[in-house]
Amino acid sequence: MKWFSPWRSLGLSALLLSACVSPSEDLRGLGEQPPLNGAVFVTGGAFLTGRTAEDATFGELADGTAAPAASREVMPIADFVDVLMRSKVFQHVAVDSDAESRRRVSQLMLAGATDALFSELLERVRMQGFDYVLVVEELRDGPIEMQGTNGRWPVTFATWILLGVGALIPDRTFESRATLRVTLRELQMGRPLHESLLDAGTVDLALVERTDFWGLLSSILVPPFWVGDDRAAVKNSVGTTTQRRLLLRLARELKSESVRQRLRERAAADVTMSETAEGWKVIVTALEGLSVARLRGHAKLDAVAADTFAAVLLSSVKVDAGRYRYEALLPTMASGERVQVLVGTLRGGVASATFSPGSR
Repeated sequence: MKWFSPWRSLGLSALLLSACVSPSEDLRGLGEQPPLNGAVFVTGGAFLTGRTAEDATFGELADGTAAPAASREVMPIADFVDVLMRSKVFQHVAVDSDAESRRRVSQLMLAGATDALFSELLERVRMQGFDYVLVVEELRDGPIEMQGTNGRWPVTFATWILLGVGALIPDRTFESRATLRVTLRELQMGRPLHESLLDAGTVDLALVERTDFWGLLSSILVPPFWVGDDRAAVKNSVGTTTQRRLLLRLARELKSESVRQRLRERAAADVTMSETAEGWKVIVTALEGLSVARLRGHAKLDAVAADTFAAVLLSSVKVDAGRYRYEALLPTMASGERVQVLVGTLRGGVASATFSPGSR
């Protein structure tokens, strides 16, 4: 039976490789990258829109009835906050706890309009010390398309013949056409700084994920890739994977270098911080001069220290190649705590950034 060992090793290796990377590991790797220098307030929600259909990813309820458009929040807003925090996308994340307010904001964004409620929200978020508002605007439903048996079928066949576990190999590919729209907006007028339109891509399912008890039973007699799919099982598996991937892709996109560059280009001023031998130094560069600066932080940061920092920053102006440069050391009492630096330009532009100097 020497011939059996290589095939057995092949089957066991395939099983291990199919589950070697977990979403938690992906988030840990993402969290090792530096966060964006900002505090974000999350509102809106993944309220379902789009025409429901028999093959829709989310639009049909468990009892078989179609869900009205925008009637339910498919992905809890807490899941967005969780993935943003665990992947350390921003320096600080908070969420709108008012479900009706979130739903109203989502509806306004879909209509391409704003009202007094949104303006009040922006003002309140500014006063609370945030730099951005992240609006989950829409989860647009779409059908689940079956792409057919994929290239893993030889491994499935080998493990089915030799080990009897071919049902655990992802051998059939599906794709959800559902999309998630999220915008990152500035807090003065609510204008979008970055827009994400995300999809989940293809999903490979094993027989145990795409069929029912009778399908598993029939795999005793025929190879798993010949066994038909159970619609409810496919819907559940693809829907769960789609939600997880949308969240992960949102975090990855927001933390990408292209988004960092876009935020710098669209800001009235670029506010950064670096550690020096003298302490933590804030550096501001802009195409026009600054008219005002402010430092906000925790209770230990007294008003005198904050005013002194602002005065030193504004007086440090240097002009180089048509750009204005300012720098000042943070008060020593600010180290280890979250602080926000706000600046205003002569033409009325506003920029802010949040840092956690010296903290993990």
